[in-house]
Amino acid sequence: MTHGRSARTALNSRTNNPRTPLTGFSGEPTNQPEPPASLESRVAKLETEIAALREAVNRVDGVVPSYLYTGVDETGNKKPGPGKNIGDAELFRSRDGIVSWLEEVWPELVQPLLAAANPREVATVLKKVARPKNVQPPWQSRFLAHPAKLRDFLRSDKFRIKPPKKTVVDALNRPAEDEKRKRAANRLPTRQIANAMAGVPKLRWRTSLDRCSTNPCSYLVAISTDRHYRVMFTIPPAPN
Repeated sequence: MTHGRSARTALNSRTNNPRTPLTGFSGEPTNQPEPPASLESRVAKLETEIAALREAVNRVDGVVPSYLYTGVDETGNKKPGPGKNIGDAELFRSRDGIVSWLEEVWPELVQPLLAAANPREVATVLKKVARPKNVQPPWQSRFLAHPAKLRDFLRSDKFRIKPPKKTVVDALNRPAEDEKRKRAANRLPTRQIANAMAGVPKLRWRTSLDRCSTNPCSYLVAISTDRHYRVMFTIPPAPN
């Protein structure tokens, strides 16, 4: 047998036996690497991790993560569970407490509050004008614990930062028991915020706003806020 014939015979034998590996190794490999995860699942995992990091970054002392609370379903399809509702007496008491507090500090609070870019900054601004933790009333602790809810309200179409001058005049100058005074004062930013946040987290801020607005706070506008708006709108002192 010639050399050329031997080479052709060897080649034909490999061609006719496809099971014989050309590399000389026998058998199938046993430790194949697992296929990489799909791009979609990797992106989903990254998004979850980023959301968790954002939640951690936005938390400050005394701020409760939003996922620990669920508001009342406003669609009417479900009834609120136990402990998820709040009676009018408790709701209005919380609202009135928030009104008193905000109107004491409003001139120094309004600009930094509106300029806050995220819930963490909102919480920082509020903390500067709040009472120390060990003497905070429950309504103030709840208010401080939900800066994201407050920021959501401040950026909504329900919030009006600058009421008409006539509304402010009525709120400041009309007699104490005048119903028109109460309704006008109810439109001041301090009272809009108090109405919206009084029921949080047991109520959504929209529900709290609607319920509180039907029974406006009867307090006279606090001196600090009174002066703030008189200067802003050049309103003279109330007649005696």
